[in-house]
Amino acid sequence: MTERRPGQWPIVPHTRLTSVPAPAAEPAPAAPPVVVPVPEVQLVVTVDLTGRYDRSNDVTADLYEQTRYSTDCHTAIVRLGEEALRCGSGLGQAIAARFFLAARRIEVHVPAGTRWAFVASDVRQHLRHMTADHERMLNSTRASGG
Repeated sequence: MTERRPGQWPIVPHTRLTSVPAPAAEPAPAAPPVVVPVPEVQLVVTVDLTGRYDRSNDVTADLYEQTRYSTDCHTAIVRLGEEALRCGSGLGQAIAARFFLAARRIEVHVPAGTRWAFVASDVRQHLRHMTADHERMLNSTRASGG
């Protein structure tokens, strides 16, 4: 031991440290990518308007209530009964407005043998008008936005 006084440390001669290369290790093989199978799923919303209705407002309120939590879907199926068709003036426009940007496909089911088969074509006509109006609005927004 060296002599030292309290608070002093012995002087150690400076030694140079050198790095020793690690043995060459083979890189670990890359793990294959994880593939998670995604099932083909189509979301479908079914609206049942086959109940008893006395006023047009009751039909549209029920349509709204049944579709309130439905956002985007692949297909919207709307089943209409005699009462809804008899009371629901403007039903084609209401259905088109509800699913205009939310569904890729809209099916309207009416009772067989009724005179109400035109409701499906009414929905298609309103969808064409809404789509054209939406396209005009987007084009005017893009043109003015620069």
